[in-house]
Amino acid sequence: MTLEKIGKTRSPETPFLQLEGSKGVSGDLGELKTGSKYRKETINTIKTNLSNWMRNDSFEPFRESQIDLAIVIKLSPGRLKRQDTDNIAKVICDALKKRKGDNRFLLNDDSQIVRLLVWKILRVEDPFYDTDSYDISFRLHEGNRPMILIEPDII
Repeated sequence: MTLEKIGKTRSPETPFLQLEGSKGVSGDLGELKTGSKYRKETINTIKTNLSNWMRNDSFEPFRESQIDLAIVIKLSPGRLKRQDTDNIAKVICDALKKRKGDNRFLLNDDSQIVRLLVWKILRVEDPFYDTDSYDISFRLHEGNRPMILIEPDII
C-alpha cells in the first residue's frame, strides 16, 4: 500500500497530523458546517473535494474491512468553542460512506469504523489562509494497537 496525501495547500505553520500506520491520508481546507440546514451541502462538498482520493484503487481492500479512523480539525477560536465534536465526526463519516449511485466513497458503511479519534485544535492564524482545515487518516483495525497521531515527514 502507498501512503497518499492529496489536498489543497495550507499554511506551512499548520501541522498535518495523521494516524500512525495510516494507509490513507487526506487533508482539505474548508468550513465544516454541521447544522441541519447545511448538513447535506457539507457532505456533498467533502465528497466532491475528496472524490479522487476516495476512488483510489489501492483502497479496495478497506472498503469492506473494519478500520480505525482519525479526524483532526483545525478551527478558528470562535468555532473551536461552538463546534460539536460529535457532529463533525458524523458529517465526515457520512461523507466517506457509500450512497446509492455514488462512486465517491471510502467505506461501504460507516459501521465499519471500529475506533474513531476526533481532535479539535486551534488553527494557526495566517493572513493568507482564513479558513478551517481537516485531516483524515485511516488504517485497518488492529486489535488493541493504540491510536497515535503523528506529524509525518512529507517530502
